[in-house]
Formats: sequence, C-alpha cells, structure tokens
Amino acid sequence: LKVLRVLEQAEALTQRYHIVVANPPYMGSKGMNPILKQFLKDQFADYKSDLFAAFIVRSLSLSLADGYLGFMSPFTWMFISSYEKLREHLISDATITTLVQLEYSGFDGATVPICTFALQNKYRKEYRGGYVRLSDFRGSENQGPKTLEAVANPNCGWFYRASADDFKKIPGSPIAYWISPKALLAYEGGNIIGKTCYGQPGLQTSNNGRFVRLWQEVSQTSIELNCKSSEQSQELDARWFPYLKGGGFRKWYGNHEHVVDWENQGARIKKYVNEKYPYLNGNIDYVIKDRGYYFRSCISYSYITSAAFSARFSGAGFMFDVAGSSIIPEPGQEMLFLAFLCSCLTPIFANAQNPTLNLQIGDVLNLPFSPALIQSCESLVAKTAEDLVSIARADWDNFETSWDFRDQPLLRPGLKGATLEASWRNWEAQSAAAIYRMQELETENNRLFISAYGLEGELQPEVPEEQITLARAEARKDMVAFLSYATGCMMGRYSLDHPGLILANAGDKLEQYVYKVGKSTSDLTFQTDSDGIIPVLDGEWFEDDIVARSREFLRVTFPASSLNTDLAFIETSLGKDLRKYFCTDFFKDHLQTYKKRPIYWLVHSPAGPARGGFACLIYLHRYTKDTLNLVLNNYFRPYLQKLEARQAQLGLDQLNDDLPSRDRTAARKEAEKITKVLKDCQAWEQDSLLPLAQHRIELDLDDGVKVNYLKLQDVLAPIPGLAAKEE
Repeated sequence: LKVLRVLEQAEALTQRYHIVVANPPYMGSKGMNPILKQFLKDQFADYKSDLFAAFIVRSLSLSLADGYLGFMSPFTWMFISSYEKLREHLISDATITTLVQLEYSGFDGATVPICTFALQNKYRKEYRGGYVRLSDFRGSENQGPKTLEAVANPNCGWFYRASADDFKKIPGSPIAYWISPKALLAYEGGNIIGKTCYGQPGLQTSNNGRFVRLWQEVSQTSIELNCKSSEQSQELDARWFPYLKGGGFRKWYGNHEHVVDWENQGARIKKYVNEKYPYLNGNIDYVIKDRGYYFRSCISYSYITSAAFSARFSGAGFMFDVAGSSIIPEPGQEMLFLAFLCSCLTPIFANAQNPTLNLQIGDVLNLPFSPALIQSCESLVAKTAEDLVSIARADWDNFETSWDFRDQPLLRPGLKGATLEASWRNWEAQSAAAIYRMQELETENNRLFISAYGLEGELQPEVPEEQITLARAEARKDMVAFLSYATGCMMGRYSLDHPGLILANAGDKLEQYVYKVGKSTSDLTFQTDSDGIIPVLDGEWFEDDIVARSREFLRVTFPASSLNTDLAFIETSLGKDLRKYFCTDFFKDHLQTYKKRPIYWLVHSPAGPARGGFACLIYLHRYTKDTLNLVLNNYFRPYLQKLEARQAQLGLDQLNDDLPSRDRTAARKEAEKITKVLKDCQAWEQDSLLPLAQHRIELDLDDGVKVNYLKLQDVLAPIPGLAAKEE
C-alpha cells in the first residue's frame, strides 16, 4: 500500500502540462524557516532570493516544451540584481509573450509592486512580446480598463512591443521593454560609468543615532571639513567629519548636513561593529567599506529616488553612507560625470535598469556613459557644469543650515535696500534671475547630451522651472530666516561685524565673541546678549525680551527706515503680530529648519508663553551647568514678582469706582488669568525647574541634541518623536 502511494506521488510529480498557471507564494529569506532556506539553497541556489522565483523555475519544469505558463508575481524580479539569474533563465530558455506591469496601488487596499505575465516554454529569438505599462494610472479601478484599452489600441502610449534579446544589451538584463532602440544603442560597446569611475555604497555605522549628527549639534572645533584621506583623519585633532547621507531632491550641490564620528579612523564605530557582529570575526569590511576612497572628491546621489534622480558634487573632505552613495571619477573629470548624471538622459537609463524607489550603486555604475561620448564638446560640458555647481553652491550657502553660511542675504551689500521690504524685493529678483539662469544652463546641458546620444526627437532639452532645485523667494519663509538670524546675533552665534559662525562651541563665552569679532563690546554694531538667555513672554517684562531685541535689530540694520514700516512688512509676511509669532510659531519653525535638532532651546512652564506662562530661549552652545540657575534667579523668579505686582495693581483697579465698569471687569479677568499662571509656574518651579537647576546638569555636545535635550526635557518645549529610535 505504501509503495502504491509513493508511485502515485511520483506520477503526479513527473506529469508535464500544456498549461501551468500560478500565483506563487511570496516570501523573502527573512521569512523562511531554516529547513526551507536550506532547501532553496541546495535545489534553487540561483533563485533563492524569494520563494516566488523558485516556484516560477519549478513551474517551467512542469510545462511541456512549447507549453504556456501564466503568473502573477511581484515585478521586482524584472529589475533587481538579486533576480538577475531568473531573468537570464526566462530570457534565454523561454519567451515572454505578454506582460502587464501594474501600478503600485493596482489592488484595492494594498500598495504592492505586481505584474502578471505569460511565458512560452521555448526560446524564440525574434519574438516581440506585448507589454502593458500601467505605472501612470493610479488606483485599482484603472488597471483593468486601461489594460483592455491597450489591447484594443496598441498606439495608446502604454502598450509596447519588445524582443527579450534586447534586454541582454543592458547590464543586468532588466525587463526594460519601454526603452527605445536609439537609447539601447548607448549600451553598445560597454561604455558604462563603472569603466572609469569607482563606486561603493559607503559606510554603514550600524547605529546612526550614536555615530551621526547634524553638523550644528556639535562643537565646531571638533569638526574637520578639509581632511584629504582616512590616514590624515588619524593625525587631525577632530572627531567629526562631513558625511553624505543623500537627502531630498537637489541637483548640482548641497545636502551637506551631517557629520560622522571618524576620530582615530572610526575607532568607536569599528569597536561597535565588532561587538554587534561577532560572527564577522573582525572582518568588518562589509560594513565599514574603507577602501581608500573616503574624503576624495566625489559625486553623490540620493539612494531613495521617490521624487526624481538627483546628483551633487562634493569636494574633498567627505565620507558617505548607503543613502548618500557616491561615485569617484578620476581627478579632473568630476564635472563631466556630474553633467551626465544631472541631464535628462539619466532618468531614462536609470528607470530602465531599476524603476523601483531605491537606486543601487551598481545601477549608477552601469549607466551608459564615457567621456569619449562627448569628446567634441567636453570643455563646454565641463564649463556648463561648473557654472551650475557655482549657482547651486551660492544658493545652498545663503541659509544658516550651511556650514559655509556667511551672512543674511537681506543684509548683504548689493541686496540691502533702504527698507526691509526693499531688500526682500531685491532678493526676490536675484532668486528669480538665478532660477532663470540655471534653467538656461540645464537646458544647454541636456541639449549637449541629447545630441551626443543621437536622441533628438525622443527627448526635449527644456527644463520646467519646477525642476530647478534653487530656493524661491517667499515672504514668510524669508522673514522666518531673517528673525532666526537676528536671534542668532542676539545669542552670539552670528555677528553683524564678522561673517560666519562666532560662538559655536561648547560653553562659549563673550570673551571668545569679542576676540573673534575683533571689536570691543562698546564698538559692536549690535550687542550680544550677556548670558545667552532671551525671554519669550506675552509682554515686554524684561529689557532683553526677544521682541524688544528684534526691534533693536531692525533699527540697527535699517537705520534709514521707519521701524513701524519694517515691522509691518514682517508681520504681514508672517500673517500675525511679531510677539504672537515668537510666542506660538518661532520654535516650531526652528524645529523644522534644524530637523528636530534645535540649537535654541525653549524653556517654558506648562502654560507656555502663548497663555501668559514663562518662557525663554537658551543657546545650546553657550549652555553651562549654571544656565538653569540663571534662568531661575534672573528671569523666572523676577517674572513671578512682576506678575504678583501686576496682580496687586489689578486688585486695586477692581476696587476703584472711578474706573469704568468695563475696565474693572477687564482687570478682574486679567487677575484671574495671572492667578492661574502663578499657580502653574510655582508648581513647575518646585517639580521641575528648581530640581534641575540644583542638579547643575552638564551636557556633552558630542552626545547630540537628542540625548542632551532629554536630560532637560522636564523644563523644555516637547519635540514630537524625539525619543523615537534612530536607524
């Protein structure tokens, strides 16, 4: 009986079918148990990336020669390198007859990369399969109708005919059925970036929360911006080095925001990696990838390309990670490769090789380009790229999130007018001119490459204005930046008398400010706050109140203008009164500018300044263990005394029969409000401010804002998501 059952199973397993149809199970290696993982490794070694790949290959063996197979599966197999063997098998041993690539939201209630396709179990060299591309039609309700429309009308624009043999011309053999014959010609001869450029994914720290910072967080004396090699980094007295992490869509230059702990050639990172991955047995090259290319001039790009592909030039001095993967051309050829990567050709080829959201370094290295392709116009291409980098760099450095920020554009000679509004109008005109010039140059760059690749008629060189990645003049945003700079001048981070950063190290004092600026205190154009503590209250209770200091800043910077005129422009741009802005929006804007790693911290009672509570700004780089004591004794307690005095006066006003009834009613309501504020503040002092002041907590800037902010969080404005784990 047992023998009969075995024979029945054997007969079933050896059957061959004219037609095989399947929706194979999807399961990556992480979801497999050890038995299944080992089985795939032993029996389907080339197709072990996902269970569906092994099922497709197994299904082919179940089909008769000339038989047909139909599948629905993730479309990742069409492009990703880990499925290259599967593609080779399907292209060389079978024939793709039809394929429909659905949009990510092709199924209601799910966002998945799905395709459905049919194969003939026979290689037919000349056969041109039919392909339907639905990527432009979002929503499950569109997938069926648009597919039927493509079948009925092959000229619809999303139906394609392609020979699978053509896919072999592209490195990795992606199923890029939509690429034109002229574009395919670019791959002939093997002219790819990887032939002349080195590329690698970069450093994986394995704990970015521990080893990576925004550059503004740490002391500037501990950052080295001009290191030339990893060996030199060991000799320098620095802990933090520039670190490229991709970032948002931006072309030509920029996204220089992070630093990484590479002191002593990354000793802390290497120690951590060894401890975290003991099975590497000290062979950490897979993670660290230090192969002598760190700190060289490079071209970086954003790993995640949900918006569009964008590449940027970074001079010597940078390290890079996976999200900011980089290629390193030969010295002197950086502009040529940057020009190509920022041209309209790159998205065409990149999308053919890998249309998923994550563009791998291997995809970039396989892009079809060689300097010989543009040899006839090489100098023009390089000059155009240099001009574009120059414009993009000037734009990046206009904002204080750049470490090369020098001064506020609205106060710069050539832009500064008699009034703040006149200055902004000049800035608006300059920004528009820069965008127009970049648009001209990018169009010229596209024209040069379209001509070199013979793609006239298929691609247009013109660049839409919305694709120009320069800052636009925007009144509110620019007034936010202006007030942020003014606050920086109050704190001593900046000075009207000296460009760039002034006080930006741990515990910096006024002595360092005077020394760096080179002027005595009495000669300063605008006085820096003596203790780096700026009250933010609902009224002008202190001389160094932030609104009072802002008015003073305006008087100094626009002496020929009327203060009321400049204030009116600011408040119109902000859409609210200046004091209300500082009490409600300033810190929110600061968090957005500094990506939830603020350098000005808002100390406030639970009620907050918007409801009459206590609040003040302190500057991280001037913080000492006595800062909260200064807040307590020089600001908070005097504020309570002022409130109590005000409350006493209001009590007299309520009893004063000579005052109109409405004034006595207003006095009563204000007194009731003050009573609540006093109660709130007194409880906050006992529960939070006084204990922290007495503990005299010290901060280590190398720990980063996240760690340090949480030490004082009981007296600080909350930052949503600050305690979340970083990857």
